[in-house]
Amino acid sequence: MSKIDHTRGSDALAFLVDQHLPPVPENYTLAYIALTDPESPIGQMVKAFTADGFRLRQNDADEIIRLHLSGAVRARARPDRAQQDALRHQAIKLGEAASSAAAATGAFARELSAEAGSIGAEEARTVQIVARMIEQSRSTEIDLNATASEVAALRQELETARDDAQRDQLTGLGNRRAIERHLQRLANKGSTRLVGLCDIDFFKSVNDRYGHGVGDRVLKQVASSLANACAPHFVGRWGGEEFLVVMEGGDTAAGVALLDKARADLAKREFKLRENDEPMGQITFSGGVAIATGDHADSIAAIHRADAALYRAKAEGRNRIRSA
Repeated sequence: MSKIDHTRGSDALAFLVDQHLPPVPENYTLAYIALTDPESPIGQMVKAFTADGFRLRQNDADEIIRLHLSGAVRARARPDRAQQDALRHQAIKLGEAASSAAAATGAFARELSAEAGSIGAEEARTVQIVARMIEQSRSTEIDLNATASEVAALRQELETARDDAQRDQLTGLGNRRAIERHLQRLANKGSTRLVGLCDIDFFKSVNDRYGHGVGDRVLKQVASSLANACAPHFVGRWGGEEFLVVMEGGDTAAGVALLDKARADLAKREFKLRENDEPMGQITFSGGVAIATGDHADSIAAIHRADAALYRAKAEGRNRIRSA
């Protein structure tokens, strides 16, 4: 055998345990060949001896070995030093197959590592170790798979809950908490960032004239238009009819140009009442842009500066973008 197949190797060990045969190299070789090539002379003889539920006795195994594993054939079949090492560590391999996380198996993995070294030294003890190892590794694998499934389900629930806690339920955009966390991450990594604060023009009159149901639909459409126009930058709902765009970088003119394009795209859209298709007129927004370069406190200060620029845009006639 030039190479030991570890799956077949564990099967050979299990066979020896079942037959009450010590896992010495000759017995292991016999079991390995019988399992990998059942139609070979060795496989046929082992099958004959174990028919009708009988166990293979050691003197029977010795006879098969004498007949079919003697001389050059036996020398070729005997595992070399590297293969013997592979056999010696079979117990550890079986334990590791249950899980790549050694910590999950804890004391059991450490016990297997300690006892595996006795293979070949105390044959009777080895049989007990291998039998218990096989049983416990199967049980451990089942437990670990069940635990992994539970952890995956819990992680999904936590991710969903965290996502819901940071998402505006009406528009689907990030809410104020999500905005602040995003700004905090940018500040933590030292990124210069632009904040653009946008406010829908004359939104109160929309609610007053058409009702809050129509106002909600307008908010959702403005949110969608703004997010599409500003992608891939972060867009969130700051509150009410205000939205905040966060852009990495320090080019204020580019930030103003991006928001101005978003403003123009929205102004081109036709808004109509769903009930009777009545035109609602143009929906626009005004915006202010400011830069932040320091810590998170500077991001909050930049939002205040953007707010001041926004109200300057309102005072100048609305439907325009100004920078701080």
